[in-house]
Amino acid sequence: MRSFLNKYNAAVRHTHGWNLELTCPHCGHRGLPRYEGWMPDIAENAGDRPTIYAKVACTRCNGRLHDEAGRKVAELFPEVQVPEQNAAILKAFILGLFIVPSVFAGMLFLGVQMGWWRYSAFAILALSAVFIQPLVMRMRYQIALLRSRCDCGQPNYVFLGLLGRTSCYCCSTCGRLLRLRDL
Repeated sequence: MRSFLNKYNAAVRHTHGWNLELTCPHCGHRGLPRYEGWMPDIAENAGDRPTIYAKVACTRCNGRLHDEAGRKVAELFPEVQVPEQNAAILKAFILGLFIVPSVFAGMLFLGVQMGWWRYSAFAILALSAVFIQPLVMRMRYQIALLRSRCDCGQPNYVFLGLLGRTSCYCCSTCGRLLRLRDL
């Protein structure tokens, strides 16, 4: 069980970084910035503007490039389409999360009304809520596996930030851009 959880956590964990050229508004230098880690503060730039987690600085003047990084993500990723497999995974998740329990609840309701089961049958419905977490884990794992495929054959996707409700990635090997939607 422990190895499964380690494998799952490794698959869904983002590799943070920054591998896109930026232009420094302070000194005008254009090139790869210095990546200084990431900050988990999602309150900054939340909403319609990109949310950038990377702390990036100019290699020449050490000026902060957080706003420039947000502009770069907003410039590059609107044209990038979310893969069809991502939409199919989300549709299957929603069907599994809402349709199946609804049908099960309807059957239980009719069974109680018709006298097939007693009210203790609702405990079965409550117990079925235990299966929601594995369903969510499966969906997140399937979406994470989309980052393991790239045209270059050596995917090494770096998480750049969020644009709306989609996660933006760039392959460090070939530079391919990838946009994924998660719940």
